Amino acid sequence: MTSNTEDTQTMQPLEHDYLRIIRWIGLTVCLLIALVPTIVFGVLWSIPWYWAVMGWLLLMAMLFLLLSWYLKHWYLNYKYLLNDDCLAIRRGVFWRHQIAVPVSRVQHVDVNSGPLDRRYGLAKLVVNTAGTHYAQTSLPGLSVEDAYQLRDQLLAAQEGDTV
Repeated sequence: MTSNTEDTQTMQPLEHDYLRIIRWIGLTVCLLIALVPTIVFGVLWSIPWYWAVMGWLLLMAMLFLLLSWYLKHWYLNYKYLLNDDCLAIRRGVFWRHQIAVPVSRVQHVDVNSGPLDRRYGLAKLVVNTAGTHYAQTSLPGLSVEDAYQLRDQLLAAQEGDTV
């Protein structure tokens, strides 16, 4: 993707509700991760239950704060753009990735929604291309309408129509 593409068209962010979903998943992961050492140390060292619970809460809070910071920046840095030439995706917090999927190489496009996605009216666009590197690229956190619109634009471009 060239800088001209970014200058003439603005990259689109993911839907804000997607941040809620990944935070709920992150909270669940933090609960489980913090529970394991609490149980292990509580049983091995025979720590009173109230100290074990306080340690668990402290560990969970620290993990959740770190994960919240990371997920917020991950969400803010995940952007996409579809133009006549390619589907461009930019993502990453520490390591930045820029993916440009040429429209001419698109073979198949899917729209998927899991239970949490459906709860918030979101979907994931999955683009399959010819070739081996990035042969399948997904774009999560789209509204259902945007996902189907992007799918239709990619399929129209595949058939030779304009995007």
